[in-house]
Amino acid sequence: MSQRADFDDFYDPDSDGEGGGPALPGFLFDPVGVFNRRWRWMILGLLVGLIGTGAATFLVKPEFTAKARVLVTSQRISEAFVTSTVESNEIEKINAILSEIKSRQSIVGLIEEFGLFDPENPDEQMPMQQRVTAVLQSLAVVPEALTAGNNRRRNQGAVVYGITYRSGDPVISAGVANAIANKFTDAHLEMRHRQARLTTRFLTTELEEVERDLVAQERAIREFKQANRGELPGELPTNLGRLERLQQQRESLSLQIAEAETRLATIAQTEQLDPNSPRGRLERMRGEYDTLLGLYTPEHPNVVTMKRRIEALEADVARTEGGEQRAGTSGAAALMLRELQRQRDATVAELDELDARVANTPARQEELDALVQRAEILRENHQEFLRKVSQAELSEAVEFAQQGERATVLDPAQPPNQPDRSPLLLIFAGIVGSFGLAVGLAILLELIDGVLVSPAELEREAQVPVFASIPRVG
Repeated sequence: MSQRADFDDFYDPDSDGEGGGPALPGFLFDPVGVFNRRWRWMILGLLVGLIGTGAATFLVKPEFTAKARVLVTSQRISEAFVTSTVESNEIEKINAILSEIKSRQSIVGLIEEFGLFDPENPDEQMPMQQRVTAVLQSLAVVPEALTAGNNRRRNQGAVVYGITYRSGDPVISAGVANAIANKFTDAHLEMRHRQARLTTRFLTTELEEVERDLVAQERAIREFKQANRGELPGELPTNLGRLERLQQQRESLSLQIAEAETRLATIAQTEQLDPNSPRGRLERMRGEYDTLLGLYTPEHPNVVTMKRRIEALEADVARTEGGEQRAGTSGAAALMLRELQRQRDATVAELDELDARVANTPARQEELDALVQRAEILRENHQEFLRKVSQAELSEAVEFAQQGERATVLDPAQPPNQPDRSPLLLIFAGIVGSFGLAVGLAILLELIDGVLVSPAELEREAQVPVFASIPRVG
């Protein structure tokens, strides 16, 4: 069969510019011809690809990824019995744990413990910060996908986290993954213990402060009652009863004083005292004193002045008249009258003092109510903090007994048997790439330095029609 017949099966010469769009290059339909013309370059590209594949297979170190799984379970004792005082926000908690695990100090400890970088290897000689970054890039801690089993655990309050580490040594990969898993569980446990301790310590401090305030408030109430004794609300009924008795006593003394004055006046008339004598002046001044006392209070200046004059005159009368005069009827009546007046003055003073206390009782009631109300509030706060401290101590005991939320290593990492990328897969990809490089090089050369392989291409290039073609022989 002729070459023209071969092309007619694949290539339509009339497709150029007549509704079929631009024609495809003719060499695409002549792979044999392309190989015959470019075989040297194709073999060169294939050799370069194969050499590169061999070099990559030899130079690229295999990497092994080991995986450990950590299970985080919820509190084992029902919260209906023990309420946890530890923050249970899973995202914040895990972020805090990861921040602690991925800290520079923690990663440097892993590097030194497992010898992750060989100081004698020039390729691994780098600053410590770059080593830490390289380790972090090879480390991953992520929650596992929610399969049927994991979904059931999530609903039961359990979450599984996968911890993976990638390195060139499978034993080191497993060791680092297990070390990170242990750090995860230890950090989780320590975080919950620390939060439980801090919560208990905070509540205990608040309880002690409330106790101090309550003791101070109760002391203030006692001091207030002592300072205002006699004016307290609880003493009001007693004060009112006493006030009534003092009023009755005052009235009784007033009646007795009136009778004594009457009797003294009668005696004075009987004895016909000389009005100008000391005894006469004394009786007249006593009458005037009683008149002033009926008009003014005992503290009035006129009353006080008259009382002093009477006392001075009484002293003179006593000196001049002696015991005999005092023993007389008039003297006895006068002494009785003065005693009654003294009792009435004392009763009036006590009555005024008691009346002032009764008047101050409502104000003391308000002040005492305010003190007692604050004491009640402090007492309620004290009881509430006592309950919270007891609950916090119980929760702390649960945490230290590892009966609260707990993280355990579910599956320790094992040294992987196969690297992440198989050398055979790399060799296969290299061979395929080598052939692709050879074919691509041939196509590139055809595009740069092409040939005419069909009458249609000749007509298109020369702009003249082709009347005949000679078929290929052999």
